[in-house]
Amino acid sequence: VGMETEGFAIYDAMMQLKNEIHTVAVGAAIGQACLLLAAGTKGKRFMMPHAKAMIQQPRVPSSGLMPASDVLIRAKEIIINRDTLVELIAKHTENSVETVADVMKRPFYMDSTRAKEFGVIDKILWRGQEKIMADAAPPEEWDKNAGIKVLDAI
Repeated sequence: VGMETEGFAIYDAMMQLKNEIHTVAVGAAIGQACLLLAAGTKGKRFMMPHAKAMIQQPRVPSSGLMPASDVLIRAKEIIINRDTLVELIAKHTENSVETVADVMKRPFYMDSTRAKEFGVIDKILWRGQEKIMADAAPPEEWDKNAGIKVLDAI
């Protein structure tokens, strides 16, 4: 996820779903992706053993030769996005807003163990834990639980 608006759009869509949301970090979950990882259903948030998670403050897009008044508008928007990101990460990790804001002053990298301690994930997926993922309901059951009716092909 490149920009905050896309990350918040995915987050909003996730929060509209009635079904469980299983999240898995493979490789790296950085910035908004870390929020999306943490926003999965409690108990269903996973990370591969050598994956990384990282939270950081939003970045200011290139301003080029923008007028000073436009720079101020962008700066205000970035601060709003930062505060929203802090609140949402705090909510899903069960950390205080102050704790999240403090660690986000600089890029905060977490290996899988640290991410679990911080509350971003619930379980680290080690070899032999395939049953955890096998317990996920099939798509048809998810649709049924969400009240979605599947129509036969025409």
